[in-house]
Amino acid sequence: MKTCSILISNYNSFEAIQLAIESIRKHTHYPDYRVIVYNDYCINGIDSDYLKGCLEKGWIHELYEGDIQQTHGGSLNILINEKCKTDYAAIIDCDIVIREDGWLEDLINGAERATNTLAVVDYKDKGYAFDGSFRTGMYLFWFGLLNMVAYHDGMEIDWRLSVSDRREEPYLSEFASLYPPEKNAYWLEQFRRGSWPYSRIEDCPRDNVVHDPGAKLYLKAKYENPKGYRVVPLPACVRRKYYHFEHISMLAIPHPSHDETVRAARETRFAMIRQELDGLRTQA
Repeated sequence: MKTCSILISNYNSFEAIQLAIESIRKHTHYPDYRVIVYNDYCINGIDSDYLKGCLEKGWIHELYEGDIQQTHGGSLNILINEKCKTDYAAIIDCDIVIREDGWLEDLINGAERATNTLAVVDYKDKGYAFDGSFRTGMYLFWFGLLNMVAYHDGMEIDWRLSVSDRREEPYLSEFASLYPPEKNAYWLEQFRRGSWPYSRIEDCPRDNVVHDPGAKLYLKAKYENPKGYRVVPLPACVRRKYYHFEHISMLAIPHPSHDETVRAARETRFAMIRQELDGLRTQA
């Protein structure tokens, strides 16, 4: 039986991390797993006490906290590159809820169908970033599985957000079909709508390539993968077994930059989270 760690990076997510932990506890029956959480310098006065209580009760198996903010990618570096010692790592965001049994078995079965599987995770194609610069393709590791044996076999990455130069390889080739951006209909439409934060096309960062967490693994698998490790999409059977509320750590604490749309999104999503958490606790 292969061992598996469930790795969760948390930042100021309030009831979202509670729903994640308690739904994992209810719906995970894989014989050999452990839950490891990195609590990234939370300041809300709630998450840290809750997670310490979970550790005492045995709901999670390891808890790490730092005295400086690591960001999401830095937290993944600690969880994946330093703390995980099992055969597999299930990586989930703090605002994921597990809704059905068998989810972890489905992920591991997806990995074991082929001997050269590096990861089981969905993928987003390359495109443009929030500021009109370039964004590489990336694996969507808000919910996915890493084969840690393959990962440590020359496929390790730095998960932190970073920026590269489009004029260097492999980016020059990777983005040839999207350059120059103002010749791309989607990019130009976004500029005309004011979606990019620049008033002149020439001010847009045309030579920046932004790497979200999961992007560097995509590049590694595509360009630096001599053993031919494969990344396969999530099995259809697992997609209905979880839900991702999205961006809870960014929305949770009100900020002067948040407009009415952000406030409404926060209230709506937290209402959903609290309702589902109440229902889960009622069933316990």
